[in-house]
Amino acid sequence: MKSMAGKIFFAAISVLYPIIVYCGLVFWGLSPRRLSVLLLVLALSHFLGFTRSKSNLDRWRIVLLVVLVLACAFTAFFLDNVLFVKFYPVLVSVSLLAFFAFTLIKPPSFAFRMASLADKSLADSPSRPAVECYCTKVTLVWCVFFAVNASVATLTVFMESDKAWALYNGLISYILIGVIFTVEFLVRKMVQNKLQSYIPVCELEKDSRPEGALVSFGAGDAGKDCKTWGDLVRDVSSVRHFLEQKNIASWILHCEDSYYFAVSLLAILQSGFRALVTANRQEAFIKEIKKPEYGFLTDEPFAGDSSCVLIQDILAASKNNAEIKFGKFDKSKAEMVMYTSGTTGEPKAVHKLFLQFENELFELVKVFGNDWVNRKVYSTVNHHHIYGLLFTALLPIATGLPFRRRRIDFPTELSGIASESAVMASSPAFLKRLSAEADKPVGFKCTPVIYSSGGPLPVEVARRASELTGYWPMEIYGSTETGGIAYRQSKNGAVWTPFEVCKMSLAENECLNVKSSYILEAEGFTTGDLVDLYDDGRFLLKGRSDSIVKIEEKRISLPEVENRIKQTGLVQDVRVVPMSGKRQYLAAAIVLNEDGRKQFAGQPKLAINNYFHDYLVKFIENTVLPKKWRYLEELPQNTEGKIRMRDIQALFGLAESPNFKILKFRREPGVFTAKLVFPATSEYYDGHFPEFKLLPAVAQVDLALRLARNFLEVPKMLSKIHRTKFANPIMPENPVELKITYDADSAKVTFGYTSEQGDKKYSSGSFTMNPEQSLG
Repeated sequence: MKSMAGKIFFAAISVLYPIIVYCGLVFWGLSPRRLSVLLLVLALSHFLGFTRSKSNLDRWRIVLLVVLVLACAFTAFFLDNVLFVKFYPVLVSVSLLAFFAFTLIKPPSFAFRMASLADKSLADSPSRPAVECYCTKVTLVWCVFFAVNASVATLTVFMESDKAWALYNGLISYILIGVIFTVEFLVRKMVQNKLQSYIPVCELEKDSRPEGALVSFGAGDAGKDCKTWGDLVRDVSSVRHFLEQKNIASWILHCEDSYYFAVSLLAILQSGFRALVTANRQEAFIKEIKKPEYGFLTDEPFAGDSSCVLIQDILAASKNNAEIKFGKFDKSKAEMVMYTSGTTGEPKAVHKLFLQFENELFELVKVFGNDWVNRKVYSTVNHHHIYGLLFTALLPIATGLPFRRRRIDFPTELSGIASESAVMASSPAFLKRLSAEADKPVGFKCTPVIYSSGGPLPVEVARRASELTGYWPMEIYGSTETGGIAYRQSKNGAVWTPFEVCKMSLAENECLNVKSSYILEAEGFTTGDLVDLYDDGRFLLKGRSDSIVKIEEKRISLPEVENRIKQTGLVQDVRVVPMSGKRQYLAAAIVLNEDGRKQFAGQPKLAINNYFHDYLVKFIENTVLPKKWRYLEELPQNTEGKIRMRDIQALFGLAESPNFKILKFRREPGVFTAKLVFPATSEYYDGHFPEFKLLPAVAQVDLALRLARNFLEVPKMLSKIHRTKFANPIMPENPVELKITYDADSAKVTFGYTSEQGDKKYSSGSFTMNPEQSLG
């Protein structure tokens, strides 16, 4: 109590010093020698502060101040000179200026140190860089003030007016300090509103957000599709009750609705169970990964498994008065499994701890979080893959940003969100479609923030996307195994900047090796990407290690051939793949851009082939040039947005026919879809109603069988053709969509021809293959 009283006493003397000195000189008739005793008292109070201070820097400030105050006190005493009595306010400003300025030279700044004392979590917050930057500016403002204040105070010392000295140092300077404090407080509140509100997913509790805070919303204005934080807490609790009653340790999770997905994932993890997240819900794939002891949680009926549970049924059956179960979970024990196939090969399971996701979320929020404030989250990608999971499910939940429940499938949908402040997780595939289809800017009222991942985004596509949306897409480079590795905006160059926690090195095969806080293996992870690695950790991708092949005993880089083809300025996208037959050769699948389509309009395919051949031969030996060419509307991609070499190879494995053209296609386990067109010159139409050409039924069945054998690897021998239904004629030059599915267990192939939009059915049917026989 006495210590506190002493502190208040000495603080009062220090603050009121100009008034006390003025009264002593003017009203009480005190000499400077007597008033110098007051300086000795203040020197003593500062010395006591020196003994209590734990900061070495603060101690040096106090020592400097005490020495200067004592020097003034003794000079005033022996010379009986009032000037040295008046120097105290100057000395205080000078010592504070030195102290604040030193913290700018040796960070952290004084303001940040104070902020860290007030908020202990700030040191580990992803917003720390932004807060440090702000606090540095605040400290700099105080340095300017102390410099100006010391100058003005010095000026008043040498003025003949004791009243002016006392007025400025005892009143005006304090008013200025109060004004700075007030303005800084208001600015700080505005800055805080622009900083991301981040809570790790594993630390969320039922009161972490306001009850009515918006979590997700529908595609339209329908209020029934909107969900609040209170809804999320109750729904997670209901699913937890269900899961814990079942007591199944592992759950396969697939929900097309992002809100249901987030609810299910949180419930699984908070219950201590394992989540197997898959974008592929094809019957054959689910059978492949599902074990008898696994559960299957989804939001759409699944014919291939009667044991699957619909989350809507769980929520409908839940009781509103059930005990709320929502809270923290151990991120170091929570397990997840993601499925990826990369650029080649079959889908594989990647096992992860939620700790890895949390570490990556922290890094993403640190780098990008403040760009997201007060925005809504939209997605054109699948949230069952790591990029979509992080950007469109986990990040919105962790930062409290509302997200749309259904992803955007078509570029035309962007006009519907033009009035919103949007952040959008997208992909090269979507941005390519946007660039090709949009003929005018979307007209966003607030410039959106757009991310792209899944593969390199061509510069011309990024530039066009910027013209249409106002934002040059930010690309994220990484994989399911590594998480996010680096980022770039290609307008600034092709070099990638790694996230701070990612440490880069070259493996023995010259591929990129990555170590980070979200890769648990001590040796890191070696990617399949060849790079040029710079001293500062930035790097330039040179292609995949499996993109160097030998043709006619000559080594050739597939990306080099692709880049040369792009140099023509007529190509939007291209993939070159190695093929094997009687001899090895290269084949090129090309998507022409608008200039290319105009230039080659009406020309035969051979003329187009010759054009690219003649251009390449200027740079590459003729023996290793592509021998086969296909021209598509877009390259095939899987659900991760990746273009797989084996899909392109399958295209060239099918002999080219003048009777039909594959314009685009997509292949997943057990499912093949393609956009086809039948030229008027097709032999399929010969002899069938010359004046009114119709595609004969036998041709439709034969083509479905042919494509199934090539792309789905079904048995070669046909066992039985079941009933086939023909509803509408397929006319020449009229694009149609063909979907083929294959059930390996029953060896049954099902097909259906529809219009491209799916609103018109042409034919459908099925047939059974004989797996025990072959054509050969």
